[in-house]
Amino acid sequence: MKKTILAILALLALAGGAEWMVLAFAPVEPAKLSAALVSLALVLALFVALTDDGFVRVIRARALRSCATAVGLPLLLLVPYVIFALGTETWAWTGAGKLTAYILAPTLLLLPDRLRKAESVTWRDFAAMAALAAPVMAGWLTDIWAWPRELYFFRPLYSVIAGAYAFLAVRGLEGVGYKLLWRRCDANHGFLNFVGFTILGVPLGLALKFIHPHVTPFTPVAARVLGQSFQAPGSAVLAGNFVLIFAGIYLTIAVPEEFLFRGILQNFLTRSLPGERRELYGLLIASLIFGAAHLHHAPVPNWRYAVLASLAGVFYGNAYRALGRLSASALTHALVDTAWHFWF
Repeated sequence: MKKTILAILALLALAGGAEWMVLAFAPVEPAKLSAALVSLALVLALFVALTDDGFVRVIRARALRSCATAVGLPLLLLVPYVIFALGTETWAWTGAGKLTAYILAPTLLLLPDRLRKAESVTWRDFAAMAALAAPVMAGWLTDIWAWPRELYFFRPLYSVIAGAYAFLAVRGLEGVGYKLLWRRCDANHGFLNFVGFTILGVPLGLALKFIHPHVTPFTPVAARVLGQSFQAPGSAVLAGNFVLIFAGIYLTIAVPEEFLFRGILQNFLTRSLPGERRELYGLLIASLIFGAAHLHHAPVPNWRYAVLASLAGVFYGNAYRALGRLSASALTHALVDTAWHFWF
């Protein structure tokens, strides 16, 4: 719990520092910027806190006390949104309603099983996974964080927090391995699986005409969020852009997708399937489902994307299987997506 409190304080301090830096380079209203950064700091604090096993045990114990407590706890996720919406003058009842429904749906689906040990997957588990993924994939959570423009990154962060609460605290699923920081073994397995996928994925992607070699110009990341009025020293742009994009992909794409497809789906399938090869079958089935989840990208159905994503899922799943830690598979995932962004 001390680590959680320190994380919240550190993120609030970072929010204050970020506000000072942005105001030095861009004409943004200080009050609105403060509200947005405080909201983001609180969301990131919960995002980090749920990696702490002690924190998860505390909230699971409270969720087990009663159904009312189990349903009431995730509603605290509305606090950052209220701060954001009121502070930026973008409050909308439709946005608040969509966010409330999204937060509660997986918890309500898993509530009947909160007292049972999560030994095998049920239809309610699949429904809760779909409730986490479908709204994000379909774009149903737009127009909620709408200042200074649509802030996409709040959606995947909320999906992980809502999913972690539902599956870790309410369902009591073990072995998810929700960790963000890398150990040496995470880095080794993450990088080796990235190399393995690159050896197979690049030739396959070129053969399918899904990827085309190119070099993405270095555009200031902050300018994409704050607008082209943002100005920063050229050396800072060149030095930090690659790292910022990798970090953004890691936190808003790799970790959320690995949490759902490896930490929950592959983990549950491995527990549920019979036989000595259940780990292999669980990995392969989760990889195929992961690939199928990319069919909705244009042109629909995007079977080329699905094929490459299924292959990538095998290497992501292998990194997760080896260590049981999402930090390893998310590292592989982020390296693949970042390389794709810059060179393919």
